[in-house]
Amino acid sequence: MCAVRCGGAAGAVWRARAVAIALAAALLHGAGPARASEAVGGATAQAVGGATAQAVGWATAQAAELTRQAGARAAAGEADVALSRYLEAVRFDATYGPAYLGLGALYERAGDVREAERTYTVGLDHVRGFVEGHRARAALRAREGRRDEAIADLEAAVALRGDDAGLLQELAAAYVAAGALPAALGVARRLTALAAQAGDSALAAAARTQARALSVLVGEADPVRAGGRDRGPVRRALAAYAASPARAQTGSLRREGR
Repeated sequence: MCAVRCGGAAGAVWRARAVAIALAAALLHGAGPARASEAVGGATAQAVGGATAQAVGWATAQAAELTRQAGARAAAGEADVALSRYLEAVRFDATYGPAYLGLGALYERAGDVREAERTYTVGLDHVRGFVEGHRARAALRAREGRRDEAIADLEAAVALRGDDAGLLQELAAAYVAAGALPAALGVARRLTALAAQAGDSALAAAARTQARALSVLVGEADPVRAGGRDRGPVRRALAAYAASPARAQTGSLRREGR
């Protein structure tokens, strides 16, 4: 506590010195009262901004350390202490995502699914671009048999991080489990293209196989395959891309779609 108060006092002294230096410099260089006031205002804003950044960084560091301690306590079976540390971490920095993930997982292990879901939701309200929050809540909802809500979370996560192969695989699996085969097919094709672009031949082959299998199952509901031979130029192009994204990207798509 003393360290906090002393740090605050030191910060106040630093800000006061910065303002005084700015005022002296402005008057020394012949600035009038108005210009001198502008200089003081700028110095004050800079000082306050620096102090705010320091405070935010310190709070985040505290939250990270408390989260680390909480994880260690949870692993040691000290759930009550872990709970206290996680809650304290969130109080220090309400935007620190790992604290919400650890706290939610702790509630899940205790069997308190409702509180776990609430924790993930609060985290999503406070942490910008919280992909892992969507992912954790999706897993919880899927275990509860709430497939539509789980899929909504995974879709939100993919919207934030569309090049995450693991996330795309989870979404495709969720679509298959829900019987949404056309949607799963679209994700499989997207994954095939990403894997080919990244040079991951194993993943590209697996995704391509999945896409072809889903295409057979979907049949005429597949907009790429619908209509047999009379597909039209757009469907022919999509079909060529689905069959071989890598080749399509090198320009062979036009030749295959003639």
